Amino acid sequence: MGQSYFIWKNRDCRSMGVWLQDAVPIIRPEERVQHVEIPGRSGDLTQTEGVDIFNSYIQTATILVKGGMRVREIYNWLRGADYVTFSGEPDRQQAARIIGAVTLNKHSHNIDWWTGEVQFYCQPFKEKINNETVTVTASNTQIRNGGDVVSYPRITAKASATSMTVAMGGKSLTVTGLTSGSECIINSGAMEVTDAAGTTLLTKNTTGGFPVLTPGSNTVTGSGWSKLVIDRRERFL
Repeated sequence: MGQSYFIWKNRDCRSMGVWLQDAVPIIRPEERVQHVEIPGRSGDLTQTEGVDIFNSYIQTATILVKGGMRVREIYNWLRGADYVTFSGEPDRQQAARIIGAVTLNKHSHNIDWWTGEVQFYCQPFKEKINNETVTVTASNTQIRNGGDVVSYPRITAKASATSMTVAMGGKSLTVTGLTSGSECIINSGAMEVTDAAGTTLLTKNTTGGFPVLTPGSNTVTGSGWSKLVIDRRERFL
């Protein structure tokens, strides 16, 4: 196996003189549920908060640092919030915040090395680092969500009329007040529509629900557009 590492704030830990003592585990987040006791009934009732609702979790990395020359630089790097990638899943990243103290102590067996722990408070879903877009030019086109849960795509749509409708994943959104040949951006995650430059908000001109992609195959339908460029924004447990 290759050397274990993590990437934080777009910097490989090894470039900072930091190594992982052990590979961090791959964690599947815990589903958010409540267990309700019913009087007179054995056991309990398990209630979920909804579909695909999972808890954030702490990922602990034990690090090794050779020498103490860059300790302050390392401390300033290992702070705040950003995206983290671990070597066990090198093609994926997840939003995280470093919590707790980062303390480096002399290694018990080798005084040239310092050791410590970094705690990443990770959001439950991971996403691909490099996403490939899908271009759709006709209604009733099939596209696939290869992720584990429902995703909220970002769609660049080219209008062929003054209004358009885009539907997928059981949701259908209509945008009005457009110019034929113009482009708009449908951001299902943010639940907003803007012009192509992203400077003018068009959400007030919409009706319906923002399109989503369920895991597996999805049919893209609609009218009033000649091309859709879809960033699927697949999410993984």
